[in-house]
Amino acid sequence: MLRTLNLTLIILLLLTSCAGRKVETSSLPLKYHDHVIHEDTVWSGEVLIEGVVMVSRQATLTIKPGTEIRFKKIDRNNDGIGDSEIRVLGRVLAEGQPDSHILFESAEKNPGPMDWSYLLIFASGKKSFMDYCRFRHAFSGVQVHFSTASISNSLFEKNNEGVRFGRTRLSIKQNLFRNNDVGIRFTRMEGPVIITQNEISANRIGIFLVPSGQNIQDFFEPDRSGKPWNTGRLLVTENNIYNNSLYNLSLGEKQLWDLDVTGNWWGSRDPKLIMQGIFDKDSDPELGKALFMPYADKPFADAGKKNDK
Repeated sequence: MLRTLNLTLIILLLLTSCAGRKVETSSLPLKYHDHVIHEDTVWSGEVLIEGVVMVSRQATLTIKPGTEIRFKKIDRNNDGIGDSEIRVLGRVLAEGQPDSHILFESAEKNPGPMDWSYLLIFASGKKSFMDYCRFRHAFSGVQVHFSTASISNSLFEKNNEGVRFGRTRLSIKQNLFRNNDVGIRFTRMEGPVIITQNEISANRIGIFLVPSGQNIQDFFEPDRSGKPWNTGRLLVTENNIYNNSLYNLSLGEKQLWDLDVTGNWWGSRDPKLIMQGIFDKDSDPELGKALFMPYADKPFADAGKKNDK
């Protein structure tokens, strides 16, 4: 779900077209309301956001290790979802360190899922990086659409969704998803996308595939041959996907095509038990089949573990 962008911000973005100089800021704390970043900017220390911060197309937002970004809950349209967010049309470089993560979380005294919207990377022409970050209390920790990005070594917990993506070039590697409603949610896309070496556990749904409403004839033509549609577009392998309370993997309504998800650990060596954690054609004949065999016979020892702190 792409939430409505404030019209004032769109107008301001169009009016602020100069690239400008690089701006480095380290005051504690930095405070932003609705704001457009139209020149290269560096954040460090503490940042408080109350509204929408937009990174314009010509700008790069660099976030230093150890930076703590918190979002005030404001609900302008009364839909129960906080409207504070970071929206990136340019590029974001949020690259923490193993002992100095970058924090994205609610600023509320009693935080909860959906206190803020997301870090959204949308129609960006430059590759963004999120490494050693922690995302909590968001509608979606990160959303990536029509862009190129890498998400690695990060923690997603206590969000409505950890990561959501659509048509994109994306790597999701070595992350920990836990205690979210949905760990990873995605729509049909052209990719390529790789989801590997992640720990996806203790969510309601681990991975949820929900087809978009786009006309498939404009993109690629799936069939019912039994060949998975995601070949060359999506690779989901070498993950630990287990112990999610409803399903480890769920195919959404109208997801008609088979999905290759081989080479993952599903919490069991028994295929019947693995199938109980997957919602696909066996549960609804209108859906495609999750092709999970061959599967790993033991957990991947290092998948997502470095983020469990």
